[in-house]
Amino acid sequence: MPLAAEPDDTHEEGEDQQLLLAKKGEPTLEGLVVGSYCHDVLIRGGRVVGETLGGAAAFVSNVLDAASPREAEQGEAPFVVVSKVGRDFAYASAPAPARRPPLLCASPTTSFHAQFSDAAASAHAPDRELRRVHACDPIYPADLPDRRFAYGLAVGVAGEVLPETLERMIRLCRAVLVDAQALIRAFDGDGAVGHVALEDTPYARLLPRVAFLKASSEEAPYVGVETARRRCCVIVTDGRDGCRLYWDGGEARVAPFPAVQVDPTGAGDSFLAGFAAGLLWGLSATDAALLGNFFGAAAVSQVGVPTFHPKMLQAVKEILEEKIAKRSSPCINGTTFTFDRSSVHDELHAALQEAARLMPEQQQADPTNGNCGDICSV
Repeated sequence: MPLAAEPDDTHEEGEDQQLLLAKKGEPTLEGLVVGSYCHDVLIRGGRVVGETLGGAAAFVSNVLDAASPREAEQGEAPFVVVSKVGRDFAYASAPAPARRPPLLCASPTTSFHAQFSDAAASAHAPDRELRRVHACDPIYPADLPDRRFAYGLAVGVAGEVLPETLERMIRLCRAVLVDAQALIRAFDGDGAVGHVALEDTPYARLLPRVAFLKASSEEAPYVGVETARRRCCVIVTDGRDGCRLYWDGGEARVAPFPAVQVDPTGAGDSFLAGFAAGLLWGLSATDAALLGNFFGAAAVSQVGVPTFHPKMLQAVKEILEEKIAKRSSPCINGTTFTFDRSSVHDELHAALQEAARLMPEQQQADPTNGNCGDICSV
């Protein structure tokens, strides 16, 4: 499988089975996150019941800060966020998720209305209707820092990651992970969210230079998994059924973690960030997907950007340190990653299940029960 790098880059025979994240001897694995912060309005029964910080950049930052390895426990995980907001942005003083300053522009902050059904959601059916009310300016290639990064995450939610911006990310980052919603979302005149076939977009030609493409089970038919898997590794998340990885020549199912769903917003973003963190720890892609499932499940148990219990996070890091120490594979500390399930996969899943018990019980399913400072109940 090709590296996510310049099209004229060359690499040694055998590198098609492992993707290089960082060169030996480099002190840090700095990342680049591209996607907008948003203002989400939660509606149930025709009534506004809450307003919260949203957007993939917020959820991704939250998990990367919580789960990424770092040389010192003090300070932030090394990654840069490129996001745009308007002067109406209400969360500039929010804690961790928005502490990396976004770019200010004249247009209003991207805003979504999320209409929740009063009925309990099924495992496979949409449980909310999204409508884009405002759209901030797109993120242009010139908005990205002019330096190299170990990895990048393209996590647009409202069409803000342009094709030329994704191409610029690919040139700047050694490995790029993409959320399919950044590529296939379409909006009608009323802002209702729909999808277009990936093959009909300008993004399709970039897939061979992407490392991972994440899609929900609802988005998968528009992605065309059987076609896309020949170009990059495709991950399809399926809620309480976990996820599946598809690559050219193989596939794997990864077990889920139980969760009481309160708000599905940000579950996919949290999964992708947890998955990226797993790769940075040196896990194989299939093992890293366990960490993605873990944080995706944790995200749906709270309204808005979740707060993770410190004891739970400490337990997760101790588990990762222990399991990585047992690995006989050379894929350690983010140097390289492979796709195969490791010999400690089942042990890792069982240990993470125990860690999940340290997460305190979350608020009930009514979004009026806000649970952190980023939520304003109405």
